[in-house]
Amino acid sequence: MRNLYCLIICLWLSGCGFHARGPMTLAPPLQNLYLQTADPYGQLAKNIRVYLKMSGIHLAQTPAAATSVLEILSENTSEQLLNISGTQTTRQYNLILTVAYRITDNKGNILTDTQIATETRSLTIDANQMLSSSNQAVSLYQQMRIAIVYDIMSRLASRDITAVLTKSKSAT
Repeated sequence: MRNLYCLIICLWLSGCGFHARGPMTLAPPLQNLYLQTADPYGQLAKNIRVYLKMSGIHLAQTPAAATSVLEILSENTSEQLLNISGTQTTRQYNLILTVAYRITDNKGNILTDTQIATETRSLTIDANQMLSSSNQAVSLYQQMRIAIVYDIMSRLASRDITAVLTKSKSAT
């Protein structure tokens, strides 16, 4: 009976489109990649490097040594006030993280249009617990960065990006 339940759950998960977040196969032009960002030691860049290495991508030390360059054009955080409680001690915010990026070749020629990845999380702040709310905001931003890295990797592995990169590589 237990095996039957496991089988039903497996079939249901595979039927609904569920896929584990594992390594992704990227187009050949992305197999030797340079990551260019204004903050190379920031958390977003570290997360991208880890995921690229996990996917078997060679990270070049310079743009000239790479086939393609993943440019992180911007990483912006913002907060949007949603509501304030009647006693004005509790506030609810939307935390927003937006990352703009594009792919170029090693000569700086733009291969893809600028792509935008955005994540939003809700945060409730109680005036009596400001320190824990601050820690929670840091944790939420980190979760959003991880989700955006997965989104970037999914887009890089997409058929559209693969077709654009393969076409541009054959044109050169």
